[in-house]
Amino acid sequence: MEKRVSRRIIIGATALIAVAIIAQLLFHLNVYLEKRSNHEKVLSLINENLMFRWETMDEDLENINNWIDRGHFYNEDLGRLYERASLIYMQKGEILPYYRYLGYALYYLERSPEKDYTINVYLDLANFFLNNYADDSAKKMIDDALKIKDFEDIENLQVKSYAFRMLGIMAILDEEYESAEEYLEKAQDVLDQSNTGIFEDSYRAIDDAWLGRVYVEMGRFEECQEKLDKWEGHPMFNQDIYREILLRDFIIPYYQVKCMCQTGMIYEGRGDMAYRDMVDKESKVGAIYKAFVDICEANGYKKTELYTLLRLQKKYPPKGAEAQEQMFNNLQRLYDELFAEQNSTYAYVIDGTVLNSMQEMDKYEQQEKFFVRRRRSIALAVITAIVLFAAVTIFILNSRVDGLTGLLNRKTLNRAIERAKKLDSHYGIIMMDIDHFKNVNDTYGHQNGDAVLSRLGEIILTESNLDIHCYRYGGEEFAILLDKRSVSYAENIAERIRSAMELERWDFDKGLVITISAGVAYGSREADVLHQADENLYKSKESGRNRITVSSV
Repeated sequence: MEKRVSRRIIIGATALIAVAIIAQLLFHLNVYLEKRSNHEKVLSLINENLMFRWETMDEDLENINNWIDRGHFYNEDLGRLYERASLIYMQKGEILPYYRYLGYALYYLERSPEKDYTINVYLDLANFFLNNYADDSAKKMIDDALKIKDFEDIENLQVKSYAFRMLGIMAILDEEYESAEEYLEKAQDVLDQSNTGIFEDSYRAIDDAWLGRVYVEMGRFEECQEKLDKWEGHPMFNQDIYREILLRDFIIPYYQVKCMCQTGMIYEGRGDMAYRDMVDKESKVGAIYKAFVDICEANGYKKTELYTLLRLQKKYPPKGAEAQEQMFNNLQRLYDELFAEQNSTYAYVIDGTVLNSMQEMDKYEQQEKFFVRRRRSIALAVITAIVLFAAVTIFILNSRVDGLTGLLNRKTLNRAIERAKKLDSHYGIIMMDIDHFKNVNDTYGHQNGDAVLSRLGEIILTESNLDIHCYRYGGEEFAILLDKRSVSYAENIAERIRSAMELERWDFDKGLVITISAGVAYGSREADVLHQADENLYKSKESGRNRITVSSV
């Protein structure tokens, strides 16, 4: 009897286990079949439905997000869907979601066997950094792409052409114009192998615009003009589809090169030119530049406008008083506007957004894995929770400190100022900026530039105590926040730091003197002390640098 009962129990348990195994197999089979089906649908969406229409953009975006939330996909398909959604965000002019979704795409593509699309996302990020003149960040993105696969081995012809174009643009910025010409011609050779009828014309136009830039820099103005004439009046200048991408990659570079080319043709051989003839030519150049400025201003490309003006000023410095005044006024206006918008930190914001989106995806995947393995022991769950808690704690602590200087970062300063305002406390701020720091980087390299930043951080940190808090504000700017007990010492502290920096001697150039300018301001309640300190710093810069300006709010 007992044997029968035991046998029935064993048979029943075996049957239950078999049912569970079959259920799991059926579940995984269903997931596999759904992934296969969705793979075909994603390919259809990516390869066939390429055009964006304003009237359906929001609906398309909602459908993609709902599809992602509810379906099962291969990693490469999820990456492509997120990339597709990012392009819709860019077309809508929503830049931060665009780069957040690029981060999502990169997260999944890096975990897939599809390497060409992964490279494409890195190229998009490099392209963004180049358009914000963050050349080092752009180079890092291209280096990361090259680690995935040599560009010669890319199978997707669109991505391969894009990759060689980006190498050409980087070579232009490095003033290696012969290499740039080779890369850009290689990009066009790749296009000759493709016949989809979808992207080839726009890519040829973009390549020609950058080849025109190469010709301008090499003084081959007639060849440049041929490239410009080839695309003059093309419908791409006015089409709504992919408008933001075309502006970034083709329209603005085209008009930039046109401005440079026409200017170069006017000024060619001006060394023997009479002063009156020179003034007449400068008037014509002013009109050309004005047309370029109007396009940049209308589309938000002030950095390109400033970069172009500085290039023209360096290559063809104006001789006439009117042209000199116009040049100065334009430069001053652009510096003021870009400073006010704090565009110098924009690339870092985007870089952080992409990183955070990848971390968000990692957290989401960890949560999914937790639910799949929820039957594991409580002990393992507790250990995992402790590890995650420690990681988050370390992340939060590290996020308060600047890695190079050891000072607190800008986000921490903003929070401290908000606390001071809420407490209705009297406080002071010292804003400091290294004078002519760009020259240090350009002359001695970024490694020595970092050494200067690190040393200034050490000098500033010697002033730190319970009432005095030191921060790196961004780039070569630093800040000190003083509580009410230390406000009266602010000017003395600023002077000690200024004097110590002026006396510092540098291993890479014993005779080099590096100075700082500072602005000091005091106030309380809702007074914008930070803004006043910044204004005082600007006054110190304007009145000769290596000095301190003080005021209260």
